[in-house]
Amino acid sequence: MKVCPRCGFVDVSGWRQNRWRTNVEFISLSEFEIENPQIHGSLKKGKPIETDEHYAYRLSGKGKTIVERVWIETYKIAGKRAFHIPREHFEHKHDPYQRKFTEKNGGLRRT
Repeated sequence: MKVCPRCGFVDVSGWRQNRWRTNVEFISLSEFEIENPQIHGSLKKGKPIETDEHYAYRLSGKGKTIVERVWIETYKIAGKRAFHIPREHFEHKHDPYQRKFTEKNGGLRRT
């Protein structure tokens, strides 16, 4: 379960974080069908990636039984490669998307 520190929204769904790609979360297709039937239908009809106001989604896994999601801002910058960005490197200069992300969002802001 996740709680937004700003607005207090509680995400009680079954989304879990991918072990090797920290920006990717995943859920089983059957759970996702209950949570979001519209996007589930688009993905099942063959659309490779579907978006809403917060995330980009795609089917994954053997038999396409897993739904993965990434934050929409990451998807806008990296496109379909957003689903394959590995964990952050200890040498930040090697991450090609971090620079684009901070330029687009006006630098890092701490609250």
